[in-house]
Amino acid sequence: MRLIRQFDGTDCGAACLAMVASHYKAKYSVTSIREIAGTDTHGTNLAGLVKAGEAMGFSVQVLKGDKEAISQDLPLPFIVHIKKSEEKREFFHFVVIKKIKNKKLTIYDPSGEKKKIDIDEFAKTWTGYTVFLSPSAEFKMQDNTKGFFERFAPLLKPYIHEIIQIIIASFLLTFFGIISSLYFRYIIDDVVYSKAFTSLTSLSIGIIILTLFSSGLSAVRSHIILFFSLKMDYHLIFSYFKHVFSLPIKFFDTRKTGEILSRINDAQKVRSALSGTAVSVVIDSCMVIIAGVVLYFKSSFLFWIGLITVPLSSIIIWLFSKKFAKGYRELMGQLSEVQSYLVEAVSGAASLKALNAEDSVYDEYEKREVKAVKINYRLGVLSNIQSFLNSILTGWSSNIIFFVGTYLILKDQFTVGQLISFNALLSFFTSPLQRLLTLQPSLQEAFVAGSRLGEIFDLKKEIADEGHWIKPEKILGNIEIKDLIFRYGTRNPVLNKISLNINAGESIGFVGASGSGKTSLIKLLLKFYSPESGSIKIDGHNIEDIDTKALRAKIGYVPQDIFLFSGTIAQNISLHDDNASIEDIIRVSMETGVHSFVENLPERYNTVLAERGASLSGGERQRIALARALISDPDLLIFDEATSNLDTISEKQIHGIIENIKIKKVTTIMIAHRLTTVKNCDKIFVMQNGTIAEEGNHSSLLEKKGLYYKLWNGDVL
Repeated sequence: MRLIRQFDGTDCGAACLAMVASHYKAKYSVTSIREIAGTDTHGTNLAGLVKAGEAMGFSVQVLKGDKEAISQDLPLPFIVHIKKSEEKREFFHFVVIKKIKNKKLTIYDPSGEKKKIDIDEFAKTWTGYTVFLSPSAEFKMQDNTKGFFERFAPLLKPYIHEIIQIIIASFLLTFFGIISSLYFRYIIDDVVYSKAFTSLTSLSIGIIILTLFSSGLSAVRSHIILFFSLKMDYHLIFSYFKHVFSLPIKFFDTRKTGEILSRINDAQKVRSALSGTAVSVVIDSCMVIIAGVVLYFKSSFLFWIGLITVPLSSIIIWLFSKKFAKGYRELMGQLSEVQSYLVEAVSGAASLKALNAEDSVYDEYEKREVKAVKINYRLGVLSNIQSFLNSILTGWSSNIIFFVGTYLILKDQFTVGQLISFNALLSFFTSPLQRLLTLQPSLQEAFVAGSRLGEIFDLKKEIADEGHWIKPEKILGNIEIKDLIFRYGTRNPVLNKISLNINAGESIGFVGASGSGKTSLIKLLLKFYSPESGSIKIDGHNIEDIDTKALRAKIGYVPQDIFLFSGTIAQNISLHDDNASIEDIIRVSMETGVHSFVENLPERYNTVLAERGASLSGGERQRIALARALISDPDLLIFDEATSNLDTISEKQIHGIIENIKIKKVTTIMIAHRLTTVKNCDKIFVMQNGTIAEEGNHSSLLEKKGLYYKLWNGDVL
């Protein structure tokens, strides 16, 4: 069984399952298991491990016991649930027990360590929960993982011409270098001793011309490499960005922002490995072979002396490889934690200042950053030690060659020119060899980065590239929901046996306490998630059969948290839609009240907003969001607590706009905390604990004197 490391603190359960699978010769990526297990920002629970384990073909059994139950007779390996302490904080964690012997446990911790501890010491952190897994008849020894070059090498295919040009230029430069080294031998052994001034002049002019041509060729090669690297950068980072936004909303709900953004840095490391390191490996390997052949024919004895460094350096690389892999994985994970915290801190700067919490935030940031710096320092020390050992080998090799070469000269078996020429040629052998040997840290970094990046690329897109779906030209708004059950991952259901009907053109209100399932229902209507069971039908069609983009194009959605980006007001309304004319923008702006405050701005619709629309009031931002929802003339409007953050005057203004929209007979769904928001709706659904507690209009619900009646009297949920 091999140690498989988690990518962040929430991946421990998935990584443990991947380790157990590897014990049975099956390879699963951590991300694929994470998706099956329903891992979220809180991690994976036991139910998630059971679900994922069974999906992988294991028979899974979860038991709870104490230290007396631990014995060598237990089926190994198995997963245990522990409480781990780190930096004055405690958190739950999963690890794998690989071996039990002499009252000692061999533990594989996905955070990156193998250790042996006493059973008594282990029992202090063990929660008692144990997950046993054994292959069932459905278990298959599959491999759904990809190696670095298997995954990313195809990206080099479009640039094969540039790569060939770089390789040819490198061969020519090597050839010119070999000629230059032969020039030194001829000068010392022939020209100097024979005092051939004419030959000296001719040879020197030739070398000057060769040097000029070689320098020009080197500059051209550098330019090609630069062009190649930039195109690779663009292609890889753009592909990642595009793929991320093709993923379902679940991806964003279950990961930290910094974790997603840190993969951009990973993409740059992968590009560096492909455009620089991979090409360098090919070029340097060829240079080593060519120079080695020439050196061998010049003096096989001296060549074998120089070659001794290769196996010794290979041993050094092997000794350091695992340390580099572990260190870079820790570093990248920690840097994503730092970036996540920075995003949170900057986003909440106003609240932090108001609470006078700057110092505590700085201390927390410093603690995380210092941890990253320490890991980076440790990697730097490893790199320096490896370079130091390699330089000693290279230095010893050169000294021995000079010693032996001088000895051969004294024995009249070698000339001074031959030794100088051999030493000059030796640099064409040792320099690329040294580069190949010192590539290990950057290659290990690239492999870890590629693994992290590949885990994202392996995730399935929200909308498959192939398939047949219904693409309605118009949605009437008849919605039928039957026996709907939905949960996030493997948590408790947030919607439980929901059934309701909405007729076309109706205005519908959903009310209920926080956590009652209102917003979750809207997410299902937008196809952000799929239900566990039950069905949603729109105009008689199952929502799963309707094309996702076509459906969302017919829905105008106004969320509670309005997102406005740094662009003009017109761009924020149209969202860069080329089909939206300025006339359309002005039309919806007049309908929603945006036009009234835009007229007072110096640049009108070309006014550039501050980040997130910070320069606007809550009511103004709400109106822009409403205009954005209406510009596509939607067939269905959804308001998710869209007025909850507004003052009474602004809320009444927005209500007036919504009442005008109702005249168009557009099916409208409103989620609200304030009951006054839905008072005039044709139908109101009162939700409680994921179920429909009551339904009716405002008057009929008050007459029932049930939950809605109690809420109305308090007018607060």
